[in-house]
Parts: sequence; C-alpha cells; structure tokens
Amino acid sequence: MTVYLVITIDVEPDCTPSWQYSDPLAFKGVSIGIKERLQPLFIKHNVVPTYLVNNVVLEDDESINVLAHLEGIYEHGTHLHPEFIEPEKSFASYAGKRGLANSCEYRPEVEFAKIKNITNLFADRFNHRPTSFRAGRFSAGPNTITSLQRLGYKVDTSVTPHVVWDDKTRTNPVDYSNAKEQPYFIKEGTILESDVEGSILQVPVSIVQRPTRLLSELKRTYFGLRVPIKKMKSVWLRPVYSSNEELRFVVDKIFDLYTDQDVVVLNMMFHNVEVMPGLSPYSKNESDCKAYLNQLALFFQYCKSRDIKSVALTDLYDLQKKR
Repeated sequence: MTVYLVITIDVEPDCTPSWQYSDPLAFKGVSIGIKERLQPLFIKHNVVPTYLVNNVVLEDDESINVLAHLEGIYEHGTHLHPEFIEPEKSFASYAGKRGLANSCEYRPEVEFAKIKNITNLFADRFNHRPTSFRAGRFSAGPNTITSLQRLGYKVDTSVTPHVVWDDKTRTNPVDYSNAKEQPYFIKEGTILESDVEGSILQVPVSIVQRPTRLLSELKRTYFGLRVPIKKMKSVWLRPVYSSNEELRFVVDKIFDLYTDQDVVVLNMMFHNVEVMPGLSPYSKNESDCKAYLNQLALFFQYCKSRDIKSVALTDLYDLQKKR
C-alpha cells in the first residue's frame, strides 16, 4: 500500500479572531506566515503544499510576488469566496468584511462566471491556469463541479466527510455526511457520486469517526439492564482542531480502514493565517504560533516514520488517472 499526503492551505488576507478581514487590509499571513514560517518548514520535512489562493489575495501585488517566488516545491490553486468577485460582487472594499456567502447557492450561470473570473485572475497573475480548487466555507455542489469541468480544472477538495454545514448563513444545509473518505472521480452532475470516467477528482479533507468517552445517558434494554451509550466524534486531519494524538489517530484509522487498497490518501487542511498571532481564532500569541508549527513538525515526522509520501493535489490526479 502506498500512502500519499496532501497539504491543502486556504490562503486568506489577514483576519481577526472572528474571521473578519483586517482593517486596513493586510497580508502578513502571506509575506511572513507562508514565506518565513510555513514554506521553510515544508522544505525541511520534504512536504509539498498546495496553496489555494483566495481571490482577494490574488488582487494584491505584493502577495503575488511572494507566492510566485517561494523556494521549494509547491502548487497554487484557487479558493473562492464568491461575494468578493464579479458578477454580483457584494463589496467594493474588502477591509473589515467576512466571507459568508456560499458558492453553491448562486444561480448556476452566476457561479460559473465567478469561478471563471477567479480562474482568469489566477492565470493573469501566475501565467498559468489553475487545476485545483476549494470552495470557500466548503460550499460546493454539483453545479460547482460542472463549472470546474468546463474550465479545465482537475481536482476539487471541498468535501468534508461526516459533516453537515448548517447555520443561519446557509439557505440549505451542505450535507457531506455520507461522503467518501478517499478520493474519487466525480460522476457528472453530482458531487458525492463516483464514476471512473469522471474528469474531476474529489480529494476530501481527511475526517474520520471516533467513539467519544462514555456518555452519562443510559439506555434500558428489554432485559431490564442499563448500558452506556457511545457517541461518534468527527476527527479532522487539521492542526488545532485535533491534538497530536488525534492527528496520528486519523492516520492510523485510515491505514486500518483501507488496508486492502493499493493507494491511500491523507488530506490535511488549514489556513495560512493560523500560524500568525491574532490573525485567526486559533493562535493568539507567538507562543501559540510556535506550538502550532511544532505540531506540524511532529506530524510530518510521524508521516515519515510510516513511509508516507507528500505530493501536490494535481500530482495526485495524475497518479489516480494512471490507476
């Protein structure tokens, strides 16, 4: 069995702990977070990241200069927060705003035009077309995949298995509760169904189920006995969301679940701003940032001990197609 690790990083402008963009708009999460903290760490551990770049970041000249001239090996893709790009663009100024719109809730022709516009913007900035994509807030649907197919993409990584995104900002829930945990080529007109002839590879974020501690609730059986009930918890391959032990648990669980497959994939995700103090809900100070980067380093060392190979998203597409 060959196991591949992909690192998918949503590249955002600097944020506040409530995920609002900074005011004034700033990009230290790119110039320092990526250039000085993340990319040197990836180089040290022979890890190949895929930076999924937000359309707001794509408009910043300095950020593009940084991203286009990083040392080491990496891939750039697109990450769409749809209210910040035409058509039906919601804001002229991005400072102090927060991305709350959902790509799959736009009319198909509007969503396509938005994805087309970020694709063309990316191509103009980096002089090549993107082939990997993630919808902001994991808000992808069947029409999203159709748009990606029309625009020449190869990989989407918007699906989060075992998760239903349902809050007041969404007209309808985005339900990935029954999604596959391993990559699959997407059946035309769907997002969760597979077809070996599909042209878009879905690489879900690695999330597995784990029983939690025993609950205090008790269930009475027909024999009058009372037994504890266990509840399942979704464990993400994501720093801060998961402890060091939980990150290793995801790896071990996927090894165990898919031991009969010749190729297995792990997909870790996070945001670039999470490694900077005060630019996300997670790292409040430099001590938190140091702990965050150390958690990544320990995880990469564990992956090396298990002979896990790091590749970019589009590399994975080519490897899967060969199969």
